[in-house]
Amino acid sequence: PQVSQWYELVVFTASMEIYGCAVADKLDNNRSILNRRYYRQHCTLELGSYIKDLSVVHSDLSSIVILDNSPGAYRSHPDNAIPIKSWFSDPGDTALLNLLPMLDALRFTADVRSVLSRNLHQHRLW
Repeated sequence: PQVSQWYELVVFTASMEIYGCAVADKLDNNRSILNRRYYRQHCTLELGSYIKDLSVVHSDLSSIVILDNSPGAYRSHPDNAIPIKSWFSDPGDTALLNLLPMLDALRFTADVRSVLSRNLHQHRLW
C-alpha cells in the first residue's frame, strides 16, 4: 500500500489473462491499486520469450520502472528494470521490502533510467 501512494502500480505479466487476472485480484484485495493490467496478449513473442513493451503502459519511459524475475521480459527496456528473484511461496522472502528505499528515492529522479542503467551491469537480484 505504501508504494501505491508513490506510484501508479500496474500489473504486466506474460501469463494468460485468465490466470494473471486471478492473481492480480488476489494481490489487489479490493483496494483498487492494481487497476491497469497487461497480460500475454500485450507482450511480443520473440525467440520463444514474451517481451514486455513498456511503451504500452506509457509513452514517456522516464518514470516507468519494471520489477521482473525474467531479464528476457524487459530486454527492450533494460534501463527501466530492477531485476528481482523469483518467489516460490517463501514466507520469509523480503525482496520487495528491501526495494522500498530504492523505490522511494527513484520517485524524486527526473529520469529513472539515469539511475537504473548504472546498476544494470551488476545484475543484482533482490
